[in-house]
Amino acid sequence: MKSLLGGSPLFRKIMVSFLLASVFFLSLLTLVVYYSNEILEDDLLARQTEFELYNILELLTADPNAPLPRSASLSIYLQSRQDSMPLPDYLAGLADGVTHDIKVGDKAYHVMVAPVADDRVYIQTDVTEIERSEKLLEYILIVAWIVLLVVMFFIARTLSKKLSAPIQQLSQELSRINPDERGIQLSHRFADDEVGRIAQAFDSYTQKMDSYVEKQMAFAAMASHELRSPLTIVQTSADLISSRHDDPDILPHLEKITRASANMANMIHALLAVTRDQPTRNTGEQVGLRALVDEITDNMQPEINAKEISIYNELGPDISIKADKTLTTVVLTNLIKNGVKHGQQSSIRIDMQGPKLCITDSGIGIDSDALQHIFDFGFRGQNSQGYGVGLYISKLICDYQGWSLELAANPTGGIIAKVRFAD
Repeated sequence: MKSLLGGSPLFRKIMVSFLLASVFFLSLLTLVVYYSNEILEDDLLARQTEFELYNILELLTADPNAPLPRSASLSIYLQSRQDSMPLPDYLAGLADGVTHDIKVGDKAYHVMVAPVADDRVYIQTDVTEIERSEKLLEYILIVAWIVLLVVMFFIARTLSKKLSAPIQQLSQELSRINPDERGIQLSHRFADDEVGRIAQAFDSYTQKMDSYVEKQMAFAAMASHELRSPLTIVQTSADLISSRHDDPDILPHLEKITRASANMANMIHALLAVTRDQPTRNTGEQVGLRALVDEITDNMQPEINAKEISIYNELGPDISIKADKTLTTVVLTNLIKNGVKHGQQSSIRIDMQGPKLCITDSGIGIDSDALQHIFDFGFRGQNSQGYGVGLYISKLICDYQGWSLELAANPTGGIIAKVRFAD
């Protein structure tokens, strides 16, 4: 059926709709013609028989012994005259009223039995030719139904092509659009109808999106320059001061500046990579996960010690992935930091469970309703002290890298974060 109809899915839907409607109305029309003929035939025979009965009553009233009318298609019998004109066997057992289509050999009869004074009259009409005409009408209706259905098939095919062509053209034009292309206009290629108005709405939408993308790219370019330059100065200055001073009161603050500026540099790199939607420069490097987790937890040691949290890095030394180290650092930092923020005298365990890296904490956890919105921008749990962007950024990076990230409640308390890296 699919090969017979051909065309696009929309074309086939329109075609099937036309054909179903055609079958319904052709069948309805055929039934109306057939049963109308049946009703008219029965009505005509009834009128003819009643007319004959009326004439017989008049004839017998004037002369009870008058001969009964007879023709090639009409036979009349009286019960009282069976000696001179005996009743055929197939009429003898009939009750009063009308009986249709009595078959005798190759003949068909319409019979009326009616009481006349103390007698009964049998009026028999030969309807053999009428029955043959009915059969012919049935064949004509069946052939006409098939022929009209074939005609409707080609009409439906032509109309379906005409109706679906603009929509199919619009679909093809949209599928050929390059996301990086700007200034796309489609409405001039379509007539001023419903499809044309869809194209106009699309043009209006793309204009707004082009403006938004241009602003986003401009912002990303400015952020790359205006944020990285002063950040580099801060990092360089902190390193210089650290190399020339060994004052124990100054060194902890310099370490904080160094860690904060490194985290900020990583975050800028991650955000720019995602917002520009371009491959990062270091996607081909091997990142050892155990060493990276140790580096992250070392940088977070003051917060970890302040909350008396135990860290268990159970990753094997040979576990590594091919990815951008900076993006991987941002994701794992946010996930581990999330466990630190919501823990107190608790533990965080980092290990591999099958193909997934799992970060399991035994902190305060989160209720199921809040868990559904954990990756929403700006969402903060009931006891959260952050701004609701860390997990959002982590999910954004994972989607960008083709990774999967999910958070689930830990049955023993806390949260389990699972990251599956791309193969």
